[in-house]
Amino acid sequence: HLRGLGRSSAIAVVPLGTKVTKGVIVVLAVLAALQNIGVNVTGVLAGLGIGGLAIALAAQKTVENLFGGVTLIVDQPVRVGDFCRFGDRIGTIEEIGIRSTRVRTLDRTVVSVPNGHFSSLELENFTLRDRIWLHTTLGLRYETTPDQLRHVLVEIRRMLYAHPRVDPRPARIRFVSFGAYSLDLEIFAYVLTSDYDEFLAVQED
Repeated sequence: HLRGLGRSSAIAVVPLGTKVTKGVIVVLAVLAALQNIGVNVTGVLAGLGIGGLAIALAAQKTVENLFGGVTLIVDQPVRVGDFCRFGDRIGTIEEIGIRSTRVRTLDRTVVSVPNGHFSSLELENFTLRDRIWLHTTLGLRYETTPDQLRHVLVEIRRMLYAHPRVDPRPARIRFVSFGAYSLDLEIFAYVLTSDYDEFLAVQED
């Protein structure tokens, strides 16, 4: 129902909130059970002393990962279902949990990254693109005559301006250099789509 209303942020919060709530309920239930069987819970908690400190230190990473998960949900650099680059890897976010974020890679494997580490990575979200950059170099043989070169420039420029999915500003093609083996033409344009398959079809055109 939340997805139908477009509340994607709420959808992301629900799984993590459910897990945290369950954890709190379990802890309270255990404390209540101990209290019911006659154990002085307050005294036990107060008497933990150094042991409690050791537990707190051991739980430091868990707390770090929990806050990392909360940061990911609040700031939303990525959301479940987004295709992104994290560090030097690429994949689709499958789950943001209490301890870790699960990412489905291009190899179809699942990588689990601790939230504390994941939230500190440089995250590049491809899903949020409003258009895709077409930037490529076309190499012509050195036997190409000046008239042929001008003809290629005019025709490709015409194709760029005429294509309905290419933003005419700042679409351009220019002769940029004498390469080692070719005359190099640079094509620079933005394709008006966020779908990579559609972008490849336009690039193929």
